[in-house]
Amino acid sequence: MTPVAEAKERYRPQSIKLIFIAEAPPCATDRFFYFEDVQKGDSLFLHIIRAVFPDLEQWQTKEIRARKEELLYRFMEEGYFLEHSVPESIPKGTKPKEKVAIIKNEHAGLIKRLEKYKSRTKLVLISANVFNLNYELLHNAGFDVLNDFKIPYPGSGQQGKFKDGIAQIDVT
Repeated sequence: MTPVAEAKERYRPQSIKLIFIAEAPPCATDRFFYFEDVQKGDSLFLHIIRAVFPDLEQWQTKEIRARKEELLYRFMEEGYFLEHSVPESIPKGTKPKEKVAIIKNEHAGLIKRLEKYKSRTKLVLISANVFNLNYELLHNAGFDVLNDFKIPYPGSGQQGKFKDGIAQIDVT
């Protein structure tokens, strides 16, 4: 098992109530959501944690990072999990059409990874690509997708729109 897969499994809840689905693990695996010691480039973790735990909204980024392991355990204990449309990183420089093909080619794998959670778990799709390519697939397959609108990835100036999108659905 890869270090990314090991870290992800370490924080998989016994019972999952909500799965956030992002595009793919980052190419720079030192930024991975489930790695405890990440000092930069972890906006997805920072913003998801603040979204599901409103009591952390005013915490400084430095404090959240310093207590990441504790917060990952809290995330797990509360029944939250992060999954990816594509389980492996998508290489930097991949053209948009190629990225679309990669995500579509993983549809069966995504359904298989999520199938055991279908009856009791809600999903939140993060990023335009993830929403555009997976919403209809997952909705039509009977999954409870909370957002029927795009929630942008919380990076590159989209943090406010991410926060506004998450606020429109109940993730707590």
